[in-house]
Amino acid sequence: MNMRPLVWLLLLGGLSPASALAQNSIYGVAGIGFPEEPFGVHARSLGGGSAAFDALSALNPGTVADFGRLAASVSIGEGFRSYTAGDTSVSGLRETRFPFGLMGGKIGGTPISFAVSYATYAERTFDLRTTGTEVLRGDTLGISDKIASDGAVTDVRGALAMRPLSFLKVGAALHLLGGSSRLDVQRTFSDSAYLPYAESSHLVFSGVGVSAGIVLRLVPAVEVAAAARVNGGLSSQLGNQDLGSVKLPVELTGGLRLMIPRSGVSWSSTATWRSWSRAQPDLVAPTAAFNTWDLSSGIEIHDHDVGGRGLPLRVGVRYRQLPFSNRAAQPTELAFAAGSGLVLAQRRAEIDVSLEHFQRTGGGADERGWQIAAGIVVLP
Repeated sequence: MNMRPLVWLLLLGGLSPASALAQNSIYGVAGIGFPEEPFGVHARSLGGGSAAFDALSALNPGTVADFGRLAASVSIGEGFRSYTAGDTSVSGLRETRFPFGLMGGKIGGTPISFAVSYATYAERTFDLRTTGTEVLRGDTLGISDKIASDGAVTDVRGALAMRPLSFLKVGAALHLLGGSSRLDVQRTFSDSAYLPYAESSHLVFSGVGVSAGIVLRLVPAVEVAAAARVNGGLSSQLGNQDLGSVKLPVELTGGLRLMIPRSGVSWSSTATWRSWSRAQPDLVAPTAAFNTWDLSSGIEIHDHDVGGRGLPLRVGVRYRQLPFSNRAAQPTELAFAAGSGLVLAQRRAEIDVSLEHFQRTGGGADERGWQIAAGIVVLP
């Protein structure tokens, strides 16, 4: 019996879970996985509202021009979730991740700044179990399948940027997509005369993308930003077998930031559109791929007083559409965020923290939970 088609269906999102156990999101089962964003903790605490202007995020390569000295950052996230899918309800799920890291600085003797970053592009960790029947040698047998995946698609970005004018930042970047996923496939039969089947495989991903972006200061208190990214296909290999590729989206980003002079208050918003429907021809029914909007906005009070000490106060909100579903309806996510930061060691280090509450609905499921993130920025 050849079980390879089960693995192919898993890759292309052709299975609907009867029971999904431990995974980073119930919405990560379909398509290429659960899409993540290349946000630093500062941007996350604003709901992603500042991402188009944030040099410590990797959404807009034009922001890399802000690096005047060497800086490095890394973040860690802890998630707590529960979900309902069909007749299955699961709570008490928890995962720890290192979703984002970045290093940037100035190229000596030139007006050019650089940054190298890594981010999770799509999360592919889940434990999927289905039951059904199959006819073998004229007998109708009950079958139970378990398919577990542990891994992710990662995005490594190298970016260059400069300020050709004092009010303008421009940049471009190359993205290398990679990563892997371990697949464990098991099938058991209701008749003990049929031996169970088990297989473990290693799936490897690869792809390339390019992006470009600008940040333009219209007046001292108003900035706008724009970025575009074009991706090729995400290729997959299982051992020596080429499983083909899934088309990845074109991405268009715009941003607006307002700074109120002498008040220490800034408001920023970022919007990103992605053409995920390009992946539809590469997916197996019933999985559907949808174009998505990601809308976020946040306010930061830079000198908010906490216990007699000036700490920034950051709050934000984010709404986004999710790209994959095994139903005709497109899932969505609504998240509220807050956070702050602390400068240490004579401004040679900064610690940022964020807290997000999210709810994802649609596609026959409902998921909600909390995400706590902490990041450290070091300036040697």
